[in-house]
This record gives sequence, C-alpha cells and structure tokens, in this order.
Amino acid sequence: MELLRAFTFMFKERRWLIKLAQTALFVVLCPLPVIGLLCLCALLGYLAEIVHNVSRDYPRPLPEWDHIGEDIAKGAHVLLAIALYHLPLILTGGLLFVARETLAVSLFGSLTFAGVLAAIMPLLMIYCFLAWALLAIGLAHYAESWESGAFYQFNNLLRGLGSHGALTLQWLVYSFAASMILLLLLPLAPVLFFPAQGYLAGNFGRRLHAARMQMRDANIGADPVPDVMRMGIVGQEGRAPLPSNERA
Repeated sequence: MELLRAFTFMFKERRWLIKLAQTALFVVLCPLPVIGLLCLCALLGYLAEIVHNVSRDYPRPLPEWDHIGEDIAKGAHVLLAIALYHLPLILTGGLLFVARETLAVSLFGSLTFAGVLAAIMPLLMIYCFLAWALLAIGLAHYAESWESGAFYQFNNLLRGLGSHGALTLQWLVYSFAASMILLLLLPLAPVLFFPAQGYLAGNFGRRLHAARMQMRDANIGADPVPDVMRMGIVGQEGRAPLPSNERA
C-alpha cells in the first residue's frame, strides 16, 4: 500500500497538475550548464520538503514551488551528501577503468582484470547498499532538523541502522521497486521520481521517528528510580538529609 500511495498521493492535491508541470520544467532544465545544477539542487530541496511533510503527516504533502531559493539551499546540502557518499564508488570506478585500459591488452591481462573485478564487485555492492541506507537515514534526520550535519553524524547513523535494520531494509526494497516502476513510466519517470521517492523516504522517516520515540519511552520506563528520589527527600546538593537525631 505504501508503494502504491507513493504514485497516487500527489493526485489528491488541488493543484497537482501545476505542481508536476513546474517540476517537469526544472527537470527539463537540468542538462543545461550552471542553470542545470541550480535546477537539480531545487529538485533535491523539493524532495526534502516532501520528506519533511510526509514525515509530519501533513494532509497535503506535495509543497508549492513558491520558495525556490530555499529549495536550492536545502538541495545543495543533499547533493553534496550524495556526492560524498558515492565518492568511493566514483574513485573505484575510475581506478577500474584505468586498470582495464592497462591490463586488457593481452589475454593474461584480461583474465587478471576479470578476476580483480569479480573479487571487488561484492564489496562494491555491499558499500552501495550501506551508503544508500545511511543516506536515507541522514535524509530523514535532515528533513526533521534542517541541519546539514545530520548526513555526517556517522555514529548516530550507524546506531540507527543497527537499531532499525529491518525498517531500513524495507525502505531499500520499496525504493528499488519504485525505481523499477518508474522505468516503465518513461518519459514521466524523471518528473514522478521526486514525489514518489520523497513520499517513500518521508514515510520511512516517520516510522523511524516513531520507533525512536518508542525505544526512548521503553528505556525511560526501564530505568530504576532511586528510593530517595521517589520519597522526594533529596537535598538541594543531591544528598538525602540526615534524620534530626543525627544532625550535629
């Protein structure tokens, strides 16, 4: 049901056609130099706004295109995080390209390159899924606080992944399935990508926040309360006062 709502929620908006048409305009401008980069930042900021609205249970989560400057600023942080998270993959791809051009000049070199590629591909796949999972958690936190540092608090991100691994895996499956559906909806895929993936990430953020609050409440309920705190006789300096017959 969540996967279906990701492709239908925007049509419940009164101005859905205008909003999607404006999104399509930014998508069309993306290939242009300089302007295209600003348009991409605006689209990513718009996606972050959708994540924020869905995670907050707004009844109309598809935002208006009336704060483009803010969308560009918010999307710039998202674009930078995406680039940094994928930097190891980009560097590895460059090294593999150089190795292929260097080694694949003979049969032995081709076999050597094939062996290296077969050995490194599983590691690249693991890193790719790990990066996407941490990026999704970071995006959920970013849309909640609008602090760019949320993408780089790796201790918190890894802790969240360890505590909510099943929930994160579910998001990965839904996101991948949505991408496969989008491939069947060409040429509308670039326009529907941002609302659909924004909805899935926002729903993931909402459930992630609810799980964190549930765990926090459970931990608070499990913490033992000291007897002196329950009796309300702790002194101002954190010590229980002596009985009157022992006071000097």
